[in-house]
Amino acid sequence: MDNPPGDPVLAMPYPSSWVDRLIAWIAGLPGPAWVFYVLLVAVLILISQPLRWLDGSLPVGTFDLARLAEVPFAIYFLALMHRLNSTARQSLQAFRPALAVSDSEFARLEYELTVLPRTTGIVCLLAGILFAAISVSDSPAGYGVGGDASAVTSVYSVLFLAVTMTFYVLFLVHTVRQLRLVNRIHRMATNINLFHRIPVYAFSALTVRSAIGIIIVVYYNTYLTYSLQIFGPVPGMSAFDISTLTLVLLIAAASFVLPLNGMHRRLVQEKEKLIGEAERRFEAILARLHERVDQDNFERMDDLNKALASLVIEREALAKISTWPWRPETLRGLLTLIALPVLLWLVTSYLGRLLGL
Repeated sequence: MDNPPGDPVLAMPYPSSWVDRLIAWIAGLPGPAWVFYVLLVAVLILISQPLRWLDGSLPVGTFDLARLAEVPFAIYFLALMHRLNSTARQSLQAFRPALAVSDSEFARLEYELTVLPRTTGIVCLLAGILFAAISVSDSPAGYGVGGDASAVTSVYSVLFLAVTMTFYVLFLVHTVRQLRLVNRIHRMATNINLFHRIPVYAFSALTVRSAIGIIIVVYYNTYLTYSLQIFGPVPGMSAFDISTLTLVLLIAAASFVLPLNGMHRRLVQEKEKLIGEAERRFEAILARLHERVDQDNFERMDDLNKALASLVIEREALAKISTWPWRPETLRGLLTLIALPVLLWLVTSYLGRLLGL
């Protein structure tokens, strides 16, 4: 995971947000960034449970599984933004051969692709705090606030939710903004070549990881949270739950496909142009062949036949070239991942009925 681009003269069209400075600080720590995130989750677990032991809301030595399941959410969206920024830089570098831009223009694109404006970061922070306040006021017991919990535990729970909601809002804004920029960068491309696939596939790595990041949330929230209730009644999924699950999966699929749709259209146009050129050459050679046949001139007919055969091979090869800007295995993997939650739901529903849960 890399730091944001470091040339302030070339690459800073606006001040960076507080979350980008936080990510840069984490990236600058010794060792891999994922180690920091894992340790941070462990620290939050070590804080959340002992607080409840001390105030008596949880028996000493026991764990509240629902509260434990919430902990990774506070860090997940921050870590995911960090990872997506790193992928975005790699994708932009791979796409550079398709761009006719100067070093300073490229640095600006990299900055815009990976750094949120300062104002956007502040607005997301305020929105996260507001959403947390609304959620807690609507259902304080659901977040471990009030009741048997002490003031310290309640304050910790509110702060924890505010952090979680803030990073969640930041992730949504960050992802939408990043994927819109991918579409803009694709429109800037001037060197699109069907036979040079690395630039064509470049941003599919970013869009598929954005989609997978969303799907992981579906996995975790829908199935792990439900399975934590195995020691009590296991609720079935309501129509609203199913609708929400379907909507999120559609959003995940859209986040993969839509930013790449512009490149798909460019590739279709390039393919049609190449096929059109091959057709014109084929027609010209065929006309010459007919002309010689009509004139009973059979000299160098082998050359014409070889030219026709080569053009046929060319047309067949062009017809087989995919105009989708991703590798086939990338799409298959994503579709499998999207279908898997539905399959898991069907299996768990069947087992629940079979076991009478």
